[in-house]
Amino acid sequence: MPTASITLPGRKRQNPNSLRRQFVTGGVGLVALASIVIGIASSVAVGRTLIEGLDEELVDTARRVSVSLQQPDTVPLNRPGFDVGTVVAVINGTEVSGAYIDSDGQLQVLESHQVGGLRSIDWERGNPVFVNLMDGRGEYRALPVAQIDGAQIVVGLPLSDIRRALARLNLIIIVVVSLVIALGATIGAWLVRFALKPLDRIRETASAVTKQPLDRGEVRLGLRVPPKYATDDSEVGQVGAALNLMLDHVDDAFKSRFESEEKMRRFVADASHELRTPLAAIRGYAELTKKAGGKLSPDLQQALGRIESESIRMTSLVEDLLLLARLDESGQLEKEPVDLAQIVRDALADAYVTSPDHEWGAQGVEEAVMVEGDAQSLHQVVVNLLANARVHTPAGTSVEARLVQDSRSTKLYVQDSGPGIPPESRKRLFQRFARGDSSRARTSGSTGLGLSIVETIVKAHGGKVSLTSKPGKTIFTVTLPRELVAKKAR
Repeated sequence: MPTASITLPGRKRQNPNSLRRQFVTGGVGLVALASIVIGIASSVAVGRTLIEGLDEELVDTARRVSVSLQQPDTVPLNRPGFDVGTVVAVINGTEVSGAYIDSDGQLQVLESHQVGGLRSIDWERGNPVFVNLMDGRGEYRALPVAQIDGAQIVVGLPLSDIRRALARLNLIIIVVVSLVIALGATIGAWLVRFALKPLDRIRETASAVTKQPLDRGEVRLGLRVPPKYATDDSEVGQVGAALNLMLDHVDDAFKSRFESEEKMRRFVADASHELRTPLAAIRGYAELTKKAGGKLSPDLQQALGRIESESIRMTSLVEDLLLLARLDESGQLEKEPVDLAQIVRDALADAYVTSPDHEWGAQGVEEAVMVEGDAQSLHQVVVNLLANARVHTPAGTSVEARLVQDSRSTKLYVQDSGPGIPPESRKRLFQRFARGDSSRARTSGSTGLGLSIVETIVKAHGGKVSLTSKPGKTIFTVTLPRELVAKKAR
């Protein structure tokens, strides 16, 4: 059997829970997390390195200040070699004084409110500490130099250059991380799409198979995963190969089913056809024998009546089986414009004669209601629905047939006020030889094919039949399309 691959027309919008999105999101998330961690670690490491470098410079500055202090009548910062912003302060109890080198290289005295932060620091440890000098001087790194006459000499270097360098570094890190994430998302999406392409073809094939009519008739599943996506060299390829193998088995099973159905269909048709003649003969001989009248005993008269009635019933069953066999074989009907309202009126007239103890009614049948279909088959649909309501409801039950037509469809409603159909019986009601629940009163036997014939004929017309039921209200709804009628009218 030839096979074919498929391509769906267009891509569907990505499901938030799709495997592709999960892979891309997970990969991008890992890249983003790694980039952020590396960026933070880099910033911290660079900051620590810069602080260590500043501390080394601070120690060197403190050493030079200490040397200057050993020379009498010398102001330490007046000596060359000190950087801009360098601070020297003298802390004597609560008294703090100091000076710094401004941007012009000139020595400037610190105001008392600028050095307040120096009072609260424990200088006994002798390690560099962070100090915040008020009034715009900013954050400093300070180190004690020596004690003279009980006063603590402290030297400090500004952190402004380090903070600016770290700010630029962090900005660079943010830009680089953003670019890495964007690039990772793009490349990741492409890689995932490429890696999952075989899975997409498998999904497309499986989706196309689900849209095939598999319930009846000859089924040929010519859809397969392309060979290059159904190999054993990858897990996804193995899934594709397994799907193709499963479709081969399903194809074989459908073929066997169809051949079995064909054999059964031919047997039913042949048997039904062959039974028509002997059944007609039995009925004829029964009628002929009954004409003997008084020559026959009452028991024999009753027996002949039963033979005649059962032969009529068997003939009806045979005709129903032949009709189903023809519909199953072709599935098509000769269609022409048909007045469904006239069919309903004729069927209701026949139903009234057959069962005058029921209350028959109709709506929407006063004017012609045209549909595209086979008149004889549609007549049987209406007759079978009315007969079903008559047979399975007690005397005095109201039965109404109603026609409703709009621009797209024509609907036939057959409603009765009987006891209703139990939920457990509704699922199998349209199956062949299915019988309703005993709660629906039965006054005569039935073949169990009436509703199955209704459904088969309606489907052959491109329509559908449905059922709603509760005690006191059971409605069968037949929906027929109007497209063909509209086209022919134009």
